[in-house]
Amino acid sequence: MKKVLILSEFFYPDKSSTPKVLTELAEDLVSNGLEIEVICSNHSYKGNSKLNKSETLNGIKINRISSSNLNRNSKIGRIINYMSFTFILFIKLIFSKDYDSILVVSNPPLIPFIAYLNKLIKKKPYFYLVHDVYPDIAVEVGAIKKNSFSYNFMEKINQLAFENTEKLIVLGKDMKDVFLKKGLKDEKIKIITNWSKKYELSTNKMDNKFYSEREMNSTFNIVYTGNIGRFHDIETIIEIAKVAQKELPKVKFLFVGDGFKRMELEKAIQNGINNINISDYQYDSSYLNVLSGADLFISTLSPRIKGLGVPSKTYSYLAAGKPIIAIMEKGTEIGDLVEEKGLGIRADSMEIDKVISFIKQISSDEIKLNRIEEKVRKTFAENYERQKVTNDFYHLLK
Repeated sequence: MKKVLILSEFFYPDKSSTPKVLTELAEDLVSNGLEIEVICSNHSYKGNSKLNKSETLNGIKINRISSSNLNRNSKIGRIINYMSFTFILFIKLIFSKDYDSILVVSNPPLIPFIAYLNKLIKKKPYFYLVHDVYPDIAVEVGAIKKNSFSYNFMEKINQLAFENTEKLIVLGKDMKDVFLKKGLKDEKIKIITNWSKKYELSTNKMDNKFYSEREMNSTFNIVYTGNIGRFHDIETIIEIAKVAQKELPKVKFLFVGDGFKRMELEKAIQNGINNINISDYQYDSSYLNVLSGADLFISTLSPRIKGLGVPSKTYSYLAAGKPIIAIMEKGTEIGDLVEEKGLGIRADSMEIDKVISFIKQISSDEIKLNRIEEKVRKTFAENYERQKVTNDFYHLLK
């Protein structure tokens, strides 16, 4: 039986994007016959709890290493946490013996380089799963400046990690294009998208407690879930909400999550935009209630982030079988999917009238709504259901 080490700062029981994806992937790889061990931090993503040093979850051996746990909202604190985790991970990896290969994720940005060094020292192959492209994305969020020492250093060591991996696993064709421009060969890159499990959702919105508490049982609900971050075009959604408040009184916008731009939503509400609701992250059955009560989902990506990341929330939207508004450039993985498959509408930043027109059509034409929902369900079942996608990882890693 082949044994694969998965390296990631965060894993189960964290339920944010990367830990959730990796936990589901590890479970499915074990089910398919691989032996999986995970090395991760003993701190949760929010830093408010210390986790057990080791445990076994559904056949996955989880080993957690101690590292610094400073405030993640502080730039210095985050850098120290990254460096601390990376150094201790390297020591742990050097003394780990019984494994065949490594699967390493791109966060934090230095651990793929650790996998590269380990390959030089111990001849162990590694596969590099890219969720965010560094250092490019660090430049776009203002963490570092292009052509600075930090940028050039990170670019050089990441290039070594890219070039020496068995396969560079990317989330879409736009991300693949970024790496082709960096000089990687086509055969080095493998596209494997994210996924979602299939949901059994209630269709009775009137019995949905989550929405009844917010007086949204009888409204047409446009829902955004997950990170409300720097990469997301929240400004365009706020402008859409402003117009909808005047022209579409039965339409409500619900944001479920947190992040850097949540304060912009709170400010919009303070300024009189009363068709926006905000909730903290929801999990498990509560999250299913959120998906059940949505009529339409919205996903965004700032123009400058094209190819550097993929909004993974969209795969849950597909699983829920509802139309999607994709506010992102043409040529993005999700934007092109929505546009080409007829799963909703793709719009560029600040194309307010285009989006409002679509919402008017969908909210007043049940036949058109049902037709799009059927396309969404079909597209999900054929391409993005969890087991179909994780099988691609299994065949690559085995």
